[in-house]
Amino acid sequence: MSPKKKPQPAPEAPSTPPTPPPPSLPPEIAQVPPPNPEDAAVAEHKKELDSELQSIYDQEGSSAKPDMTRLDQARHSTIRKVLIGLMVFFAVLAAVSWAGVFFFTGAGAKFSGEGVKLEIEGPTEVKSGELVTYGIRYENGEKIALGTSQMEVRLPKSFKVQSTEPASGEDGWSIGSIAPGKDGIITIKGVFIAPIDREFDLQAILTYRPADFNSEFQKVSTKGIKIAGSVIDLSVTGPPKVLPGDKVTVTYAFKNASDSSFEHLKLHGLYPPTFIPETTDPATVDSDMKEWDIAKLDPGAEGKVSVTGSFSSDAEGAQEVKGQVGFLGPDDEFQLQKEASFSADVLKGDLVTALILNGKADAQPLRFGDMLRYAVTYKNTGTVTLGDVVLTVTLDDLPQGKVVDWTKLEDRAKGVRDGNKISWSKKQVPSLAKVEAGEEGTLDFQVPTIDKPIEGSKEVDYQVTSWLEASIGSIDNAEVSRTAKTAPIVAKMVSDAAFAAEARYFNADNIPVGSGPLPPKVGQATTYRVFWTLTNSLHELTDLKISAKLPPNVTWTGLSKVDAGTVQFDAADEKMIWTLNWMPVTIKTLSISFDVAITPTEDQKGKSPTLVDGAIFEAIDKRNGWPILLSWPPLTTALENDTGAAGKGKVE
Repeated sequence: MSPKKKPQPAPEAPSTPPTPPPPSLPPEIAQVPPPNPEDAAVAEHKKELDSELQSIYDQEGSSAKPDMTRLDQARHSTIRKVLIGLMVFFAVLAAVSWAGVFFFTGAGAKFSGEGVKLEIEGPTEVKSGELVTYGIRYENGEKIALGTSQMEVRLPKSFKVQSTEPASGEDGWSIGSIAPGKDGIITIKGVFIAPIDREFDLQAILTYRPADFNSEFQKVSTKGIKIAGSVIDLSVTGPPKVLPGDKVTVTYAFKNASDSSFEHLKLHGLYPPTFIPETTDPATVDSDMKEWDIAKLDPGAEGKVSVTGSFSSDAEGAQEVKGQVGFLGPDDEFQLQKEASFSADVLKGDLVTALILNGKADAQPLRFGDMLRYAVTYKNTGTVTLGDVVLTVTLDDLPQGKVVDWTKLEDRAKGVRDGNKISWSKKQVPSLAKVEAGEEGTLDFQVPTIDKPIEGSKEVDYQVTSWLEASIGSIDNAEVSRTAKTAPIVAKMVSDAAFAAEARYFNADNIPVGSGPLPPKVGQATTYRVFWTLTNSLHELTDLKISAKLPPNVTWTGLSKVDAGTVQFDAADEKMIWTLNWMPVTIKTLSISFDVAITPTEDQKGKSPTLVDGAIFEAIDKRNGWPILLSWPPLTTALENDTGAAGKGKVE
């Protein structure tokens, strides 16, 4: 048992290094300092500290007094020792693992990723419908094996896969481990069904985890592909030279030049405005004789379509007729595969005729009750005399015989009517007996359309198609039989939408909806209510809008009511505007109202000033795409329809 050491006072940490004691003096020269009272106090304070420390150690039950002259390391807890031990263990284990990697693979076997190769092999330009093969080649050029490798190939929607080698799973191809220096290939065969000149990307993604790595890596390869043609072929043929009115047959020939079978194709005929088709073989799927469905086209199969017609009397020079064949994609989208054409040289005819409807020679909209005003013109542009000329105008209406009101025909030349046709010969127009070179003439007539849809009819497409046919009986007194037609004019009826506007001080029940003095007075505000009413029943309408400008001394009060849509005041244009996106045929009537206040000026005294300028109604007929444009005259304080305010419109 070691002897107990005398407790020492706890040392104070000096802020500066301790000063060494001065060297002792020889006894003979040492001097005894005089007694200092402060030394006694310090000694007494030291004894008290020693006593307090001793009592602390005694309370802790320690039998040994610590040696305060040296520092001993404190003991750690058991948990802390365990944690430190584990950390040391795993650090040593990691070091051993890395050492093993470097020992077995060598110092140069570091993974960089650059040695992993991925390439898409195959053509960059293909034909639509052609069977093509693409190889997805991968290679591990690293010195470390690649584990858990997975291949994903992203194909365009228009690429129809026929086979793969090896077979793929739901998420692509599970390749597994790829040893260093090893490679492989995935083969995909299929057909592009796409429009020509379209470009696509084919992409391959290799996801892998190198050996002894916890992270995944990816290698991506992309190949651009262009549709440079098609296996579907098409040709268009016809006569090289023709005269206006001559019968012309145009032939469309198509062929499947592949080993694959295709379904859902369509053929389009594209004619110049001067070509008038009359019959087709086989029949078309549309009324314009321009579309044919091809249900199926087997490998090597061929087919043809013929169209018989004529060029109009005003045709001259090269006239190009085109054809297009293509697949029908999603949502019946036409995917062009081949376009072809031929050009016919139309020789200048001797008799040039034209038909004009309401000032135009092409398609146009009609409204119920419109007057069909026609002008028939003819001219001999040749050097010969044309005899026994007959001019016939045909009005082919739909529903047949129901749109044109022939009972109200007005024709000063007194042409002969036969059903839906009216003709003029030398009996009605003597100048048609002989039309000399350079001679010309004009015939005018008009006939109205019905003023509203047929009651009880389910017909929604009302239209009038008209054309002029001219026949020549002789050329320089030599009998001939030649006819020529003009291109048809298709006039379709837009919906029966109607628009009305009125201003009121009292409503229909004679209850005031306005306020202020009536009659209006100079310098005082009077409020009126403006009503806009819209009716429609035949076709759906879109992009509806009614607008009207307010005079300078008229303001919108901010009060309005609408059945649908929105009403607002455009301060920049000083206009009231109502808009609505869509009006179905199930809604027959829409009403809009808003209040305006007028403060008459001195110069308006004794007058009925304008409340709202002329209103314009605009809309689009959704069925045929034609615009609808209606107007209403300005509204004044006269209030023609307001019996309660009758005679009270002039400013006092």
